[in-house]
Amino acid sequence: MGSQLNRRDFVRGAAAGLVGLAAMGRAAMAEEKDAGAAPPKPAAVWPFYAFDNGLGTIPTIEGRVKLLKDLGYVGLEYGLNHSQLPQMLEQLDKHGLALNAVYTTPMLEDPIDPGLAGSIGRMKGRPTRIEVGIRSREFTKPSDPAGDPKGVDLLKRLSDLCGDTGPVISVYPHTGFWTERVDDGVRLARQVGRKNVGTNFNLVHWYWVKEPRPVDVVLQEAAPHLMTVTINNGEKNGRKIAALDEGDYDLVGVMSLVKRIGYTGMVGLQCYSVPGPSEVHLKRSMERWRRLLKEVGVA
Repeated sequence: MGSQLNRRDFVRGAAAGLVGLAAMGRAAMAEEKDAGAAPPKPAAVWPFYAFDNGLGTIPTIEGRVKLLKDLGYVGLEYGLNHSQLPQMLEQLDKHGLALNAVYTTPMLEDPIDPGLAGSIGRMKGRPTRIEVGIRSREFTKPSDPAGDPKGVDLLKRLSDLCGDTGPVISVYPHTGFWTERVDDGVRLARQVGRKNVGTNFNLVHWYWVKEPRPVDVVLQEAAPHLMTVTINNGEKNGRKIAALDEGDYDLVGVMSLVKRIGYTGMVGLQCYSVPGPSEVHLKRSMERWRRLLKEVGVA
């Protein structure tokens, strides 16, 4: 296939694209400014989006998108629904937000979802990832490398559908899936060898899987293939996912390591099963996120 969208260009471009209109406005006013005026601010580090699984108490797509806009999120990750995708894209465009990712969980042994090609066509040119949490009926042991040939073939076929203009493909580590570790995504991305195929670092599943290696080692190894970092708070020794302001996860430590490896791309908020009204816990998480940026030294 032709030259592929570069991972580094993707994470940088996604950040830059989200502030593109503001940058254009600054450029248009530049001629009117004094020679000593301050230069425009650089593109934001770690644009922050939310998973749509945190929006369950908001009944309409428009209401969900508007809430994220009002709270300061740059966009969302969407559990892929082919029939509702056009309406979701319409509302995101209306409110100036991004479709940061769509999430799907294919079986390693099954044909590619026949609706996927059409949805990919709708996502062309957007800063979107297709996140795949890969399951398997044949390889029931998570992370079993015996499934790699089929996994590589699946990712290459998805890569071909996306082509050079996006979206890109990212392996989603999920506890109990065939791809349950960050290492699985890194291993597969290396074998695929295409710039539009990478992996996620998913904090909650890193805690739940009990990775044998320290998080700094995992992040450093994943860095060349890393397309997003997703976070939440919760209980280190439990299975509770919580808003960012409630729990005992070492968010400052983890995000300091993310900063150390030079990652500046998107960061997502995992919200699965977080209790309470969406507008309440998403507001609390955004407030904690803004404090976290200052604590880590990126704001």
